Amino acid sequence: MVAAGKKAAETRRNAIYTIEEHINKLNSDLTKLLNEIREYIVDLDSSIEEIPKKHYIAYKTTQNFVCIETQRKKIVLYLKVNPDEIEKMPNQARDVRQIGHFGTGDLGLTIKSMMDFEETKELISLSLKNIGG
Repeated sequence: MVAAGKKAAETRRNAIYTIEEHINKLNSDLTKLLNEIREYIVDLDSSIEEIPKKHYIAYKTTQNFVCIETQRKKIVLYLKVNPDEIEKMPNQARDVRQIGHFGTGDLGLTIKSMMDFEETKELISLSLKNIGG
């Protein structure tokens, strides 16, 4: 293995990512919203772990059920929910089964406001239920 390849493998193995790195990507209005989302997810069940990764924040019990990707002007949630099983798809929802993205899940939800978040709470709970939580 070349030196660059060894260094990349070492970084993947030993890298420590933080929530603050993800918060710093957001504009100030979305920082409070992200904290509300994080609090809601963790409060769903005492066994839920919050794990910062390089490109997203993972929430899991036995397996990931929500992944949050932070961008400057929006927060994107990826949920383990089959889009075909949702009767009324929210406006901010998108089927991402055929689209490459970071994180786990088949349903992408773009969150830009507290109202968007309120509309997604039921789907977040469904995602936890789908993995047996």
